[in-house]
Amino acid sequence: MTDIAFEHIIDRIHEAATVPELWPEVLEAIAHAVGAYGMVMITSDTDPWAGVWNGVVTSPSISEAFSAFMREGISSRTETTPRLLALDHPGFVSEQDVFSLEEWERDPYRVEWNKKWGFEHACATAVHSPSGELIVFHMERLAGRPAFSRQDLDFLDRFRPHLARAALLSTRWRLARMRAATEALALVGLPALAIAGSGRVVAANALIEGMTDVLRWLPKDRLAIRDGAADALLRTGLAQLGSPEAPVCSFAARRASDQDRVVFHLVSMPGEARDLFNGAVGLLIVTPVTASQAPSLALIRGLFDLTPSEARVARGIAQGQTIGDIAAHHGLSRETIRTQIKAVLAKTGTRNQKSAAALFGAIPRLPLND
Repeated sequence: MTDIAFEHIIDRIHEAATVPELWPEVLEAIAHAVGAYGMVMITSDTDPWAGVWNGVVTSPSISEAFSAFMREGISSRTETTPRLLALDHPGFVSEQDVFSLEEWERDPYRVEWNKKWGFEHACATAVHSPSGELIVFHMERLAGRPAFSRQDLDFLDRFRPHLARAALLSTRWRLARMRAATEALALVGLPALAIAGSGRVVAANALIEGMTDVLRWLPKDRLAIRDGAADALLRTGLAQLGSPEAPVCSFAARRASDQDRVVFHLVSMPGEARDLFNGAVGLLIVTPVTASQAPSLALIRGLFDLTPSEARVARGIAQGQTIGDIAAHHGLSRETIRTQIKAVLAKTGTRNQKSAAALFGAIPRLPLND
């Protein structure tokens, strides 16, 4: 590789620190520069590693293969990461540095993934973040290609300090974006926090930090909603973060006093669908329950992922109608309306029509047509 080509890749690495969309291209360029098929950057929000990867960025060539690796849960069975971390070498190492040939050939990484996808040799390096994240860069060579030589690894080590700095800068930029979003909501009186799909709180404003009658703050930057039913809905919403089909997740939660409720809204943060260190990231916003006119059908459907018939029933509840009123209005049986009400209560996290009516009353009216 010429010095000009090397410097070009270094420049792109530094750009990726503030433009995360460039990472796949950068990883591909480094892989091809050393004769590898593809390269992956995987991250965990816990250091020491707890066996789970939260963020993944791949070069385009290896994207399909590594998606299968993650989907099949091989990372929890292989010795590759534990041995890489135990070696604690500040540079790239190959499989030959951490495995004997016999160990390599029977490790699940090799048997269930590396060999299956036509690879044979691998190399990797680990970077530890001061803020508690673990970052691993690794790449694969196709079967029939030679193993990574010491010369290859020394060449990759020239990229390593730049990769480490760029990855760590990405964490700072990410944190700044999250804090800005939550503080902007505080200016208009809304408690809010940024939360990763893994459940880790990335940033929070002072308003939500004080809501100890609704939230429990847990070790390792985690939280739980004191209302168990609402907490279960939050976990479901977090699991769907980043999915294009995922609706806005809104649900009610009781305060500790059980005298009134608040409404949580979990929405994906724009531009954060593939957050480098936590996977998908969302904003959790809290609004109080206040008296209001019934919201539109379109708004109810969009917030709670209701069917058209469920949304009509929900609006009837918001207007204070009884089961008989709703059944008569829509020409349906009372039993059908009861079934639809049960579905509405399940999707909104409420226990009865009274609490559902309070929840819908908390939704601000928007100019949406019914």
